[in-house]
Amino acid sequence: MLNHRSSVFTLMVVLVVQGALLFPVFGQDDFSYRVGVGKSDITGPAGDIAMFGFSKEGQSTAGIHFRLFVRAFVIAEPEGENRAAIAVADIGSVPHEIQREVVDRLGRRFGGAYSMSNTLLTATHTHSGPGGYWHYGGGDSPLGSPFNKAHFDHIVDGIVDAIAQAHEGLAPGRVVVAEADVENAGAQRSAPAYLANPESERAKYDSDTDKRMTLLRFETESGPIGVLNWFAVHPTSMTYNNRLISGDHKGHASALMEENPDFVAAFANSNCGDVTANLNLDNTGPGDDEFETTKIIAERQFEVAERLFKADGDAIEGRITALQTYVDFSQVTVDGKYTGSGTQQTCASAYGYAFAAGSTEDGGGHPLFKEGMLERVPAIDTILKTMLPPPSDEFRACHLPKIVLFATGEQDPPMYQQVLPLSIVRVGSLAIIGFPGEITTMAGRRLRETVASELGDSVEHVVIAAYTNDYAGYTTTNEEYNTQQYEGGHTLYGPWTLAAHQQEYAKLASALVKGDSPTADATPIDLRGTLTDSPLGISIDATPEGSKLGAAFEDVNEDYAAGDRVDVRFWTGHPQHAFMRDGDFASVQRRDGDMWVPIATDNSWSTRFYWVAGKSADEASIAHITWDMSPDVKPGAYRIVHTFWAKTSDEKAKQHSAISGEFAVK
Repeated sequence: MLNHRSSVFTLMVVLVVQGALLFPVFGQDDFSYRVGVGKSDITGPAGDIAMFGFSKEGQSTAGIHFRLFVRAFVIAEPEGENRAAIAVADIGSVPHEIQREVVDRLGRRFGGAYSMSNTLLTATHTHSGPGGYWHYGGGDSPLGSPFNKAHFDHIVDGIVDAIAQAHEGLAPGRVVVAEADVENAGAQRSAPAYLANPESERAKYDSDTDKRMTLLRFETESGPIGVLNWFAVHPTSMTYNNRLISGDHKGHASALMEENPDFVAAFANSNCGDVTANLNLDNTGPGDDEFETTKIIAERQFEVAERLFKADGDAIEGRITALQTYVDFSQVTVDGKYTGSGTQQTCASAYGYAFAAGSTEDGGGHPLFKEGMLERVPAIDTILKTMLPPPSDEFRACHLPKIVLFATGEQDPPMYQQVLPLSIVRVGSLAIIGFPGEITTMAGRRLRETVASELGDSVEHVVIAAYTNDYAGYTTTNEEYNTQQYEGGHTLYGPWTLAAHQQEYAKLASALVKGDSPTADATPIDLRGTLTDSPLGISIDATPEGSKLGAAFEDVNEDYAAGDRVDVRFWTGHPQHAFMRDGDFASVQRRDGDMWVPIATDNSWSTRFYWVAGKSADEASIAHITWDMSPDVKPGAYRIVHTFWAKTSDEKAKQHSAISGEFAVK
């Protein structure tokens, strides 16, 4: 693979030629929309921030595998204001406060072009990104890490920047859709739950996971400018042992398609709630380690995406419509049409014992808990009383057979959002369900069928964009919930959560068809500005005894053979001082005459930037940078540059550069 920042001219020429060969020449009469794309860095703090996803003690950021990005797409009707913005971010989830803030900032720049209804902000759900940007489950909560406003703003800035790029680049174009199955890129990690679904329903499908990838190709007069696809698989190839920031297989698949720096490729997620990329079902495989597994799963998605990208596909045509409503899931009365068991009720949010057990196939959770726990354990309940007030008997009964661990919805105020945003965006024959959480394979199938039935035959493609505009844990089928595997223990609003979603999305789809504006039954609490900030950075960076910051205390060798690994260690500052959106912590440079030309960075697969904290407050931290050379690396003179910020006095942190010795590749 060519480096992202090299051979740009060659790559552009190749893509232009390929575009001419692969795609027919068409005029503006063939354009159904105006389209634009954008991309921005949202990597975040690379040191000492608890990572999202596994909730494993001690798993905090300590360097970069490769960087995190947000990729944005805007589709607008040729005339008028109807449009949709879709942004795919390499983060674990998109809290509703981020959607609010992004729409507010877009409004200050572009008036009313972007609203809560037509702006879908979705996460890839990588488990290897820094946390601390959500408002619920922060501070002294047992569910998360302290709130870092700088990180929150960094993500918002990136999303706004990417959408603004797409908006300002709008040009006459079209959107082409194509679909195909991705084989051997995901496995059912919750078989006991899936098998609890009716046999007659399971018989309708040839797999216990959704293998279908739906891909959109964005084209203008100059050729393809981007792709957006949805495929359901958990980004947990990088396991809970990893401490490097990483976009996991979704992020690497994007990088494989983005050889041209002006081309944007987003690999979004869908109903992956019970789908793992660790194909051995023991937190490993198919690779020998987590890096190889990430690479393999990325390549399997990329290969199908590339094939769909080159396929003829079907051009999408038709109006753009979008609706978002709000539903209080703590008290939805669900009609028997959706429950199959008469009128039922949802519950205020709660985590179950099985939530703490984690998914065994993806590494498991706390050893006190096991998946499938259906009986209370008095000793556990005694411990829980020291953390939160115990739930009422009525509350416990509502959630059965879940055994309540944390009664987050019964607190005053609730420790978790009860009012959720539900979204549907329709672009001609395509409907995108913006789902605020993660949903299992069969639950997703039922929801798609419900929405498709309401929208009618004119809609040929219905996709679930999971992790969109908020995050409310899992949604399983009622049958899956009753087994209380991890996913059922993390289904927050009780056994009828899916049925409630089906009912409320059906109302939303019906309103979309009729051109009505749904009336929300509640409004989410806006927590922006209500939390105490936990500032990033440290007061003073320690300087190494007998040396100085930036010194290479373990330098490179004088020469290497192609295919070798290069290692260097520098004394460095704390990476929380700067996120390096416009720079790199690590850069591999090759001498070209009098110039040093970057050929790899901390965003390259071949490099890794490890940050090692000092053992005490007065011991300097370490930057350990590695570069794995390809067998066909070009001979010549090279060096490694480390850029960092440090604070050695009461003044503000300052930027520094560290340079390794020069080495030869023969």
